[in-house]
Amino acid sequence: METVRELIQSKPVGLITTKPDVSVQDAMALMDNKHIHSLLVYENERLVGIISSSDYSKKILATGLDAESAKVQDIMSRHVTTISPEATLLESMQRMAAHGFHHLPVEEDGKIIGMLSWSDIMHLMLT
Repeated sequence: METVRELIQSKPVGLITTKPDVSVQDAMALMDNKHIHSLLVYENERLVGIISSSDYSKKILATGLDAESAKVQDIMSRHVTTISPEATLLESMQRMAAHGFHHLPVEEDGKIIGMLSWSDIMHLMLT
């Protein structure tokens, strides 16, 4: 397996998303239920951000915000970097390392078609 496309096609879980006005608590519960660590945030069928368990740790736990009253839009990252499905896994690792990301949406023809994570790559390398 060499390309991002090959890896995301082998994943059992499709895209799991949320909305900006959902409570952080509900978003975290969804991630826990699906055994994932990030959610793409969509509004009116448009990608507007990404929220991760790391955002929760840094912006809710560390600051004392209430996860029940805080909304996804309050802590999500609004500038989402994506990668092409034709990129190599090495290129995706370099992009994640350069920006400090653990999750990278895969974009083709203006549409998000999958999500790549450090865990996906490590799992592949260890099997």
